Amino acid sequence: MKARALQYLTLIVLNGCISAYNLEHDTNEALLVVDGKITQENSPHELILRRSNATGSTEFNVIRGARVTLFDVAGNSEDYYEEGDGKYILYGTELARIPGISYYIEIILPDERIYRSKPQKMPEVIQPDTLYFSMEEIEELSDLQNTMIKQYLNFYINTPLTVGDQPSYILWRMDHAYSFAELFCHPLKPPATCYITRKLTNDEIKLFSSEDISGNELEDFLVGSIRLFPSWEFFEKHFFNVAQHAITPEAFEYWETVKMVAQSTGSIFDTPPGPINGNVYNIEDPNERVLGFFEVSAVDTIRTYTFAHELEPLFIEDLCNPYDWRPQRSAVCCNCLEIPDSQLERPAYWGYTRNE
Repeated sequence: MKARALQYLTLIVLNGCISAYNLEHDTNEALLVVDGKITQENSPHELILRRSNATGSTEFNVIRGARVTLFDVAGNSEDYYEEGDGKYILYGTELARIPGISYYIEIILPDERIYRSKPQKMPEVIQPDTLYFSMEEIEELSDLQNTMIKQYLNFYINTPLTVGDQPSYILWRMDHAYSFAELFCHPLKPPATCYITRKLTNDEIKLFSSEDISGNELEDFLVGSIRLFPSWEFFEKHFFNVAQHAITPEAFEYWETVKMVAQSTGSIFDTPPGPINGNVYNIEDPNERVLGFFEVSAVDTIRTYTFAHELEPLFIEDLCNPYDWRPQRSAVCCNCLEIPDSQLERPAYWGYTRNE
């Protein structure tokens, strides 16, 4: 008998009625999984192609050798370039991406099966007004059932909701980055400064719809929380970047469904993107199940940063205090590239100041 995982969810969809989502997934199927997006920004965009494991495992098999092309509705196009491990990159040098224009992708697999995403009109950019943070202490139970006090930074946004007279749908994505300066450890090697960037992956999906909402402003909306641990990561300048995506109604409905699945399973990162049909289909077999979503959005990024003194009275450790001569000093003090996700290239926004 085929193994099946069956979930039934209800979702309040955009017109206010209740629709049932049948997330039945035959674990003996090996399904195409598409994960990618484009925005109006003239920068590289990534698409990941995978196939679900037919055994029902949470692992995925990457798809190599596919041909992926972005089209606008006028027939203009630009090809993605294969980077490896199922990643395909659109460099954005041939096809302009403009709000108000509709776009879709075409995927031709090595076996010549052809898939397309449903065309989506890119929304207008919605520029947020302000981003600010506050510190919060939260009591949590340890594995030993002891009460522990943990410190978090919560991030709140103020933003307009609409451009023109149409409802807006917004999705926030957040990352953070910090600098780390080496000590002078070797006479022939000048100390370097590394920059470490990480996506925020421990929070729920942050979505908002202006449909049926009075007013044109969203105030004090929580878009992310970051635990202040380990504290030494916050000793030097630490940036927090929030990308505000104006998304299509179809994307909002998809991500709202993913959010509901995450609430029932614990995390969107357990088995992303879950057994949820997206907006990609096989042109010769529209009934074939295809997972994931190709997103067309318009984005504007707002950011802020902290220094250690702004986090008082929390003690922020200087991991590489030059006056601390402990013999067991961390190896990263002499080679910051040992820190995961570190690089020597300074992010372009590092000179940003809050009064800009």
